[in-house]
Amino acid sequence: MMQPLLRAAAALAGLVSLAGPAAALDLNSFRAQHRLPALSVSSELSGAAYEHAHALAGRGRLDHNGFRQRVGSIASTAAENVAYGCESEDCVIKMWSRSAGHRRNMLMKGVTRYGIASATGGNGRTYWVLELGN
Repeated sequence: MMQPLLRAAAALAGLVSLAGPAAALDLNSFRAQHRLPALSVSSELSGAAYEHAHALAGRGRLDHNGFRQRVGSIASTAAENVAYGCESEDCVIKMWSRSAGHRRNMLMKGVTRYGIASATGGNGRTYWVLELGN
């Protein structure tokens, strides 16, 4: 689970939609399973994730449109995961972990920060965005 202080900071910032306290898996616990260091929550990357999640929800489809513009000034090394269909962070982390490309992003070396957000579209789907960077 995300450390309580980081969870509180992200929630207070209003930028990140996180799973409840019973979440079994988050990004840092997934990285720890693979002996990789934890990443810090970034308000900048969280803001980028929030904006893109809401854009996806508004369009009702997945894409990476504008990825370089969103994170280019924030991080020199960056990756992005998008998804829909999960109601919790635990679910989306597990879904991404079963996809080679998404998994590779979550286990990327050289990144130190992340932001994750979700938004629900008019079609009822919850769209998720994970931004990773250094």
